[in-house]
Amino acid sequence: MSYRIFLFVPLLLLLVESGSAQRFLTGRIFSKNGVDTLISVSIHNITEQRYDLSDEDGSYRIQVMPGDHVAFSSVGYKADTVTITEAILTTTYPIYLAVRPQTLQSVSVQYNNYQLDSMDRRKEYAWVYNNGNTPRFEHQRQGDGVGVEMNIFRNAGKPEKQRERLQKRLQKEEQDYYVNFRYSKEYVTKITRLQGDSLIQFMKKYRPSYDYCRKAATVDILVYINDCYKLYMKGE
Repeated sequence: MSYRIFLFVPLLLLLVESGSAQRFLTGRIFSKNGVDTLISVSIHNITEQRYDLSDEDGSYRIQVMPGDHVAFSSVGYKADTVTITEAILTTTYPIYLAVRPQTLQSVSVQYNNYQLDSMDRRKEYAWVYNNGNTPRFEHQRQGDGVGVEMNIFRNAGKPEKQRERLQKRLQKEEQDYYVNFRYSKEYVTKITRLQGDSLIQFMKKYRPSYDYCRKAATVDILVYINDCYKLYMKGE
């Protein structure tokens, strides 16, 4: 019995020491102007092949060691890579991403700007989806052309809770992007002539659902906004 204890103690000490050696790079991610925080930025520890996403307030946290190379990337922004040093690990480290200039692409006319962005997002976050069973995604075209439909399937193997959580979050954000595309400020302003706080109040109160936007044609969206505007003017 004492022999077994003698072997177990060094092993336990080794595990404790290994756990305490973990280091994390933390901070928040902003657009280059230093004001807007960026959510769901892809964070990739290139050296150790670890991934994560920034939170809803732009905060991020990823395991690193000095000397590791960590890349930060997001659709519409220039990627940035940081080499980890001891100095960086002594405090929170802010990341600033510059907007990537739009360039003309030679693409088929069947895709609009939203669809191209949607496909870019699907490529950007492939590490979340392409694990185990490859998720199915379709270029569905109803009415005004939806983006990439991210159909998520649970892996057959052992569940990976964090990956599933990120999948659900990215799917919800993709739906929000699509509603914003069909129900944009520019389009609502063109129909209602509302501006400023009145426009914001109207859009928030009458924001359509994702399911409705998927099924609605352009004329349906136009009629919906017009009917809502009549209610808005009546004070209902």
